[in-house]
Amino acid sequence: MFDHRPPHTRSYNLSSKSIRMLSAAIAASFLILLMPAAHADATSEQNAQSILHMLDYLGVDYGGSVWFGKVVNEREYQEQAEFAGQSAKLLAKLPSHPNQAALVNEAQELDRNVRAKAPAEQVSAAAQQLRRKIIAAYKVPVSPRKVPDFKQAAILYQQLCVACHGAEGHGDGFKSETLNPRPTNFHDAIRMGKRSVYGLYNTISLGVARTDMPGFSQLSDEERWSLAFLVSNFHNLPERMDLGHKLWEKRNFQGAAPNLAALATLTANEVSINHGDNTRAVFEYLRAEPQALVATRHATLIFAAEQLDQALARYRAGDQTEALHFAIEAYLEGFEPMEMGLINLNAQLRVDIEREMMTIRQLIYSGVPIETLTMKIEQAKELLSQADELLRGGKLTITGAFASSLFILLHKGWVVLLILPTILAFVARSERRSGALTYIHAGWGSALLLGLFTWAATTWFVSISGSARTIISGVTALLASAILIYVWLLLHDKTHTRAWQQFLRDKVGTVLERKTLRVLALISFFIVYREIFEAVLFYQSLWTQTSHVIRTSLWGGIFAGGLTLLAGGWGLFRFVIKLSPGVFFAGTSILFAFMAVIFVGQSITSLQVAGIVASNPINLISLPMLGLLPTTQSLLAQAVVVGILILCYRLPIWHRRNDRNDKYPPAT
Repeated sequence: MFDHRPPHTRSYNLSSKSIRMLSAAIAASFLILLMPAAHADATSEQNAQSILHMLDYLGVDYGGSVWFGKVVNEREYQEQAEFAGQSAKLLAKLPSHPNQAALVNEAQELDRNVRAKAPAEQVSAAAQQLRRKIIAAYKVPVSPRKVPDFKQAAILYQQLCVACHGAEGHGDGFKSETLNPRPTNFHDAIRMGKRSVYGLYNTISLGVARTDMPGFSQLSDEERWSLAFLVSNFHNLPERMDLGHKLWEKRNFQGAAPNLAALATLTANEVSINHGDNTRAVFEYLRAEPQALVATRHATLIFAAEQLDQALARYRAGDQTEALHFAIEAYLEGFEPMEMGLINLNAQLRVDIEREMMTIRQLIYSGVPIETLTMKIEQAKELLSQADELLRGGKLTITGAFASSLFILLHKGWVVLLILPTILAFVARSERRSGALTYIHAGWGSALLLGLFTWAATTWFVSISGSARTIISGVTALLASAILIYVWLLLHDKTHTRAWQQFLRDKVGTVLERKTLRVLALISFFIVYREIFEAVLFYQSLWTQTSHVIRTSLWGGIFAGGLTLLAGGWGLFRFVIKLSPGVFFAGTSILFAFMAVIFVGQSITSLQVAGIVASNPINLISLPMLGLLPTTQSLLAQAVVVGILILCYRLPIWHRRNDRNDKYPPAT
């Protein structure tokens, strides 16, 4: 209980406990004096929050005070002018930053526009743009640390807000008639469309000057965020919530998958302008049901950052295994699904993030000091933050969506383009081509059908974790490599015309029918399914970054890519089948050997990402498409395959040489 008696009427008895508390307070005061930097940081953050608070109000309320260059509400206009001027002054007092001068100039320009009674649209857009730049430059925390608690918020609203804002937020509480200005009506869709949840949070935290709206700094940060999210949802309509829910479940909206930061900082109007009405409905639904962000493990870069924090916490607690698990989840669930979208906006940033996250996994595995891992994780989170901002702000054009879709299919289909026509040409050169071709077509055809089934299943029925995806990809590549080596062993000594003719005459009815056809069908299956399986992931990510209008260009890219692969495959088939037997088998042997080395490298890398195989990076060039991913383990596996191929190639030569020497011993 607070003692409201005047100071001179109070009596003080200093117990030993009081003395200890007083001593602790004095010691704390000295510590504060010895840490001016920390105090300065806190003051700077408070000033930044105040600037953002004023800019938010300026962006929302300026239009109500000026109309076509004339002041329609003098009291409101004077307040807006004061906000603009104070923002520029406070901004100049923030800590030095490379962009500070430019930001101050923008704030001063905004102040001049307000005093010149510029159009509301111009002032509002400039205020919102400046607000975003300040957040980015000074790393102002603009989102809750965890999902808001609406049950707690509803209790607080009844205790603190009903008297003014009313039970349902219409601004009609029993005190509202006596207040000037009247309390905000949270059902005013036009006004609420201009406000962000972060703006509401600032109002709850700081209050509004010269009004009856106080600041509630006595509430915890989590309580203020929960209240802000609660009141932001009062104007939502049931049909909009239902639409947003359906669109979210199907990922049928434009823009990167939302996260708490996006839900808190973007206004409804900004979402509509940048990404369309469907995405606005999704944001409205997620603000009302933020638990959906956790219930469905969608791909977001903020999730990747959160998993890295968990990895650091587990590593600090001494649990290296769990730390590695969280680091793997950060990459597979948070970053990998967004890679393709990031390639279209900033390819180098994608490479940098992938390298940093690989290094983090290696550092955890190696047991480095906590300080080293902390520094590396902070660097990775900074890059993830840049990528998240880029994805949320970036929009794919019709041309960009078409090019991205085409690139995915060509990127994942080049392996199929090389191997499948070669296998078909190999079978077509046999005397049983009609029956033999059925095996091959059944192999790649079943892979195509299974790939389409996988896409449908993961879209509507089940969710495959990132680890499962990577393990499937790695095991499939390993099996494909093993089968290619086996076929190579059958073919490598058939590189001479006479040997090929003998092979056709003696083996076509046995080996080709009983063994080789089944093996070649398996190659066709594994190679086609692996590429389709990985392409599905990228297309699902790309789908969420485009609106329904632009999605027709995605289908156009798929169609164009399919035609390109078919035309290229047919051309390669016609070229290969016309080669002489010796050249044909030599080329086929080289191709299969080359692809076996590529697949084993890609397989080991996938299993490393999944945490099944250790990873020791080497400072060499990285060419993932060619299976060259410089780690000790992947290069060693590729070296083993190359050694097996060389050994198996040389053994028959040695045997023939020994047989010849036995038959024709050298003269003595």
